[in-house]
Amino acid sequence: MEIKTPQFNEAIGKILADLKPHERVCGQCKALFQVLAGDIEFYKMFQVPPPTLCPICRMRRRLAWRMVLIPKFYKRSCNAPGHSEKIISFYSPQNPVQVYDDKYYVSDQWDPLELGSELDISKSFFEQFGSLAARVPHQTLQRDLNSTNCDYTVSGKNSKNCYWVAVPWSAEYVYYSYLAFDTKFSIDNTESDHCEQCYGCVYILRCYNCMFCVEAVDCIDSWFLFDCKNCSNCFGSTSLRNRQYVFFNEQLTKDQYQAKMKELMLGKRSVLREYRVKFEELMRTAIHRATTNVNTVNAIGDMLENCRNCYWAFRSTSGTSENVRYIWSFNDAKDVMDLYGTSQSSRVYGSTAIVDAQDIKFSVMIRTGREVEYSVECRNCEQCFGCIGLRDKKYCIFNQQYEPEEYWKRVDQIKTAMLARGEYGEFFAEAMSPHPYADSSAGTIWPLSKDEVISRKWHWEDEEKRDSDLSQLNVLREDQIPNDISEVQDDILQKALICSRTGKPFRLTQFELDFYRKHNLPLPDLHPTERFKDRLRYRHPFQLLNSACSQCGNAIQTIHDPAQELAVYCESCYQAAVL
Repeated sequence: MEIKTPQFNEAIGKILADLKPHERVCGQCKALFQVLAGDIEFYKMFQVPPPTLCPICRMRRRLAWRMVLIPKFYKRSCNAPGHSEKIISFYSPQNPVQVYDDKYYVSDQWDPLELGSELDISKSFFEQFGSLAARVPHQTLQRDLNSTNCDYTVSGKNSKNCYWVAVPWSAEYVYYSYLAFDTKFSIDNTESDHCEQCYGCVYILRCYNCMFCVEAVDCIDSWFLFDCKNCSNCFGSTSLRNRQYVFFNEQLTKDQYQAKMKELMLGKRSVLREYRVKFEELMRTAIHRATTNVNTVNAIGDMLENCRNCYWAFRSTSGTSENVRYIWSFNDAKDVMDLYGTSQSSRVYGSTAIVDAQDIKFSVMIRTGREVEYSVECRNCEQCFGCIGLRDKKYCIFNQQYEPEEYWKRVDQIKTAMLARGEYGEFFAEAMSPHPYADSSAGTIWPLSKDEVISRKWHWEDEEKRDSDLSQLNVLREDQIPNDISEVQDDILQKALICSRTGKPFRLTQFELDFYRKHNLPLPDLHPTERFKDRLRYRHPFQLLNSACSQCGNAIQTIHDPAQELAVYCESCYQAAVL
């Protein structure tokens, strides 16, 4: 096999030759972490040095470059030449990055190679990359232009009529949701797959007409379910399998169940709120599986399905995956390590948002690429290093074109110099992210105060008070929003509702109003962002903790913190109790 970077290979070979499992101190949080034999095999495969950060800090660094868990939208001016119109963006008006509207960004009206520069290998790569990033514009939302009427969406593909959604994938009429795969006519869900007519749910698969369900599979016409499969017409229950007409874990006849449901008056917000509190208590006292894995071999992680040889892997969404380590949110992945968000990709290391790509390292938002390193927002590119915003390019460094022979010569020099300075092997730092930390997915999971962010010299933006034009609208405070959906008139669409928690105004659309009426749901009194936050409380964390089975006492690894005092069962005890 031809060695394209001989100097670098020799230098990295010396580092890896005698590398053995050992303990390290994280350069960021100062916690101890282990470099395992399995990790070293991957470092040798990828030809990278061992990391200086622990797995959690590495994940946080990648998540600082994403803003999908709670998408935020701003109006700002388009920076494209000759443009001055306001566009929808997840970059705020005060953010200094250059932003082009989606259509102009993917057009041939500008050439990102014109913004390139020569990389000085004697100087810091990251400082020079920061200068390049200040010149090259970003796509306003990174949304799919093949989707229809999806202006307020982030990423995703082939969707229609979606609003305020992160990653709608073949979705239709989905509102205020995150990761909606093949989902239709649904509102306020987090991670739904092949679902329809669902509301307020988290981690649902093939569900229809389900409200406020968590970890439900193949369920129909049900409310407030936790860890239930193949159930219909059930309410307020946990750990059910193949059941009908169960009310708060009590088996009823069809007539008894229907009579109970008629008494509930769930169209009233005050009543629904009471049942949401009861459901929280029900979940707290339910049996919890230590980790939720299906059809796996040699897999250590959580929410894995059809996976082999996984370590510290979390949330595979579809397909089959093998040989993955330290990864969250993936499908059809092979030979990958240190990732957040990847699909149909192989041989990827230390990156985020990688789709249909191979041999990618230390990169962000790569679509259909091969042999790309330290690059951001590149599509259909091969053999590129340190590039931003390229499309259909080969042999580019810092957005400059090279002949193949010269390209590999320069890459060899660059990687060798970076390795000597301790730069090669490091992902882009939080301070380099175009997103303010508080807006990013990292800030959502690991929030920090303004002083903490600034002390670390990361990106902070004070939230601007938005002067929403409410002069032409009637404003309804919390006590003025109708409690019962039956009391809501059509003119509610011309009114602004004030969030009971934050005081921020929000409005309803015709689709929302029709949905609430159809399902006898009261109007929300919380801003969509707050509803996103509330659902995140049910998110499975990126962690595995040592604990003991609540039933048999055997040692287990679990995502659940023992301090929560939940009934957490090992797999054997769980199967015996639930199935």
